Amino acid sequence: MQDDEFQPVPRQGAELPTPARVQALADSLDYMLQSDLCALAAVKNATVDAWAKRGEGPPYVMLGNRRLYPRDGVRRFLADRVRTRTSVDAGTLL
Repeated sequence: MQDDEFQPVPRQGAELPTPARVQALADSLDYMLQSDLCALAAVKNATVDAWAKRGEGPPYVMLGNRRLYPRDGVRRFLADRVRTRTSVDAGTLL
């Protein structure tokens, strides 16, 4: 046997996609990345992680080690948090 017979073969197609490629793929499937949700909510990744752990945030799909958020689920999450302003009668404050 020759020594080169046992050399590992380089894996083909094992490169990770660029962030722009991941963004484009998520967009094409009508999903948001966690970074998009953080930007929209003006919160840190740790906050969104805590929401997911407590089951308080928008629905998501785990794909590998990445959370993808369906845009429709984010819309419902936001709609559930709509607040209406109530006026207070000035006479009740006295």
